[in-house]
Amino acid sequence: MKLPLKWLKDYVNYNVSHDEFVRRMLLRGFEIADVIPEMPNIKNVCVCTITNIEQHPNAERLRVCDIDIGEEEQLKIVTNAANVTVGCQVPVALDGARLTDGMEVKPTKMRGIMSYGMFCGGAELGINDVEYEGAGVDSVLILNERHPNGQRIQEALGLDDVIFDIELTPNRPDCQSIVGICREAASALGQPFNEPVIERIQGEGNADDYASVTIDNPELCPRYCARVVTDLKIEPSPKWMQLRLKLVGLRPINNIVDITNYVLIEYGHPMHAFDLACVEGGHIIVRNADEGEVVTTLDGKDRTMSSDMLLIADPKKGVGIAGVMGGENSEITANTKATLFESAVFIPSNIRHTTQKLHHSTDSSARFVKGVEAVNAEIAVNRAIELVYKLGAGRVIGNMIDVCAADVSERNAIADCDHINSILDTEFTAEQMCSLLASINIPAVPEGNKLNITVPHFRTDIETGVETDWDIAEEIGRLYGYDNIPSTLMHGDTFQGKLGSRFAFEDLVKDTMVALGFMEAYNYNFTSPQEYEMLRIPETDEKRLTVRIRNPFGEDQSLMRTTLIGGLLRTMLVNYNRKTGVGRFFEVGNVHFNNNSEGLPEERKLLSFICFGTNENFFTAKGVIEQLFNVLGVENARFDAGGGEYFHPGRKAIISIDGDVIGELGTINSKVQKAFGLPSYSIVAELNFDKLMNHIRAVRKYRPIPKFPIVQRDIAIIVDKDVAAQNVIDVINSAKVRVIIENCRVFDVYYPTEPGDKGIPEGKKSMAFSFDLRSDERTLNDEDINQAVKAILKTLKFRLDAELRS
Repeated sequence: MKLPLKWLKDYVNYNVSHDEFVRRMLLRGFEIADVIPEMPNIKNVCVCTITNIEQHPNAERLRVCDIDIGEEEQLKIVTNAANVTVGCQVPVALDGARLTDGMEVKPTKMRGIMSYGMFCGGAELGINDVEYEGAGVDSVLILNERHPNGQRIQEALGLDDVIFDIELTPNRPDCQSIVGICREAASALGQPFNEPVIERIQGEGNADDYASVTIDNPELCPRYCARVVTDLKIEPSPKWMQLRLKLVGLRPINNIVDITNYVLIEYGHPMHAFDLACVEGGHIIVRNADEGEVVTTLDGKDRTMSSDMLLIADPKKGVGIAGVMGGENSEITANTKATLFESAVFIPSNIRHTTQKLHHSTDSSARFVKGVEAVNAEIAVNRAIELVYKLGAGRVIGNMIDVCAADVSERNAIADCDHINSILDTEFTAEQMCSLLASINIPAVPEGNKLNITVPHFRTDIETGVETDWDIAEEIGRLYGYDNIPSTLMHGDTFQGKLGSRFAFEDLVKDTMVALGFMEAYNYNFTSPQEYEMLRIPETDEKRLTVRIRNPFGEDQSLMRTTLIGGLLRTMLVNYNRKTGVGRFFEVGNVHFNNNSEGLPEERKLLSFICFGTNENFFTAKGVIEQLFNVLGVENARFDAGGGEYFHPGRKAIISIDGDVIGELGTINSKVQKAFGLPSYSIVAELNFDKLMNHIRAVRKYRPIPKFPIVQRDIAIIVDKDVAAQNVIDVINSAKVRVIIENCRVFDVYYPTEPGDKGIPEGKKSMAFSFDLRSDERTLNDEDINQAVKAILKTLKFRLDAELRS
């Protein structure tokens, strides 16, 4: 927000140095990022009087001038300017001077005569007729009034003030205006604020005869104010208005457009002026645009609208994009005879959405996005009409057209003084608080230890209800000065923190994985549609129920992931290529499934890990899972054949606990390996974190070391080649014996190379198992052992048609 000192002085008695003003504003919560001179690039240029002019002896077009700069000795300036005369005063750039284009001036010998500077015109000083009459002439600037010789040119031209560039916080949209920031500046300076009084102009006739307004969507446009002006005189705006617009960085155009821009800066409320002859029937309709409707804006660009954008239209066409930019088809031109001034309120979220979707932002849209309020809409249009009237720019018609669904009634709030003092650690009385608030035009009346506050319409950041005490405490604190409140140590009640069971479980899982030699990885939650093709995931698989991002960074990050496997494969590739020497990674992360048509997508937490390298295989990865389950106290886990298409068909398993499938494990399919550009094979596991948590044992049971010896036995059996090792283990463990069977495991599998090879029939295979036998009551004898082995073989024969291999 740019605040010219000239404008500030209209409302406040400026009685401090610039540095002190910057300090005081900072303590009020307004950081002044820069103090910019009105003539920022001009240095060592002063006023001089030409005392003598002679023809240059060696150049027909040059003249030698003697000048008086207020010092004892006069200087000589060689110039080719034809408009200078003896006795006139002009700007002169002396040795070391710097001009607006960055040029530095040094004494120069010109055709044998030393010139100790150069005369300046408006172009060299960066000004034109707006700043000073005659500065637009393409020659040396002749000063219109007498000034002391040697006076700084900035002072002589009346351009020696500064412009404060103020950083605003998002909660203070009222300070996006000259009036709003000057209100705060007056309080910081301890001076009264001379609030402007707008003269209400009663127009001739009836405005309804010229224009009408209909709002089809009052939720997005709660108020629309308009005034009609006819018999327009389109001409340049007065010099004072042009100068002020230039000081804040706006280009003067003509009196009507300049008035809307001036009110925008002065009161912070965007306005627009339509050529009423271009609005069909003078009927303004505020409606949602039709899908695909095209509006050509003032910058000459065609912009395609969508149905969720708000449009200013007439019965036949769009004439402007609400809150963003007017339409080219209703632009004010030199031929405009009647205009409709618009001052409306649009909901910030809709304007933000429109600017993002159209990739187009303006000064007006920026203010609408931060928020404007309904009362200020009326003030702004009345100020615009006052300027039209005072500048003689046209004939005002009737009164204001006002379509209002907004609540413009006075707001009152009750604040608790005791609570405010406890927040600030102060001891202000209610009367002292009222006095502080009055300095920024917030009326408040003490009622015991309460404040009855009339919230000004422009302070939309002050809420009523439970937030009132905090909002008012913020105002009291900054008005009194946080630097005046003694510093104290923090105090408050303390309590012992504790991790919830879910977080504690996650920490235990991560600690265990690290202990098993894994590094934790974090991958993006976003992925690309191509990744699912690379993983060979079928179209019917649940993992295809992806959530698409509305505004993705790119197509490669347009979906929310449903699996962690793709990210870990990319992690493997990066670490392999960079030769980090790490071959084990795990990730605990969220995935999202678009399987809820009526609500939000389903979020799941998964644990996934990858192993690769010369010492890794399917069984080392299976051992990782078994050890993790052992640490977590998980029992009855099974590994059955099955898994996704991204695994090798013969090296994959589905993991279940008590019949509940919780994940899968397998060696990555060679086709997937090739699609990802992986240099070697890898083993990946993925577990449902929440399901795994449901199967942990909260209480671990104590198991004493066996008192009696364990007997180990091995058997080799012949079974059908499709029988899984886990099925055999289940049958062995289920055999009805009088001893305990433990630690059953397969240690050899042999497939015959031809029928009858090593006595194994066609369609069969040999499997060897080892298991432990023991008793909690006594030492086993040969009879106990032989009976147990016979019972196991009998059960295998009955259940799997297994034969003992001889």
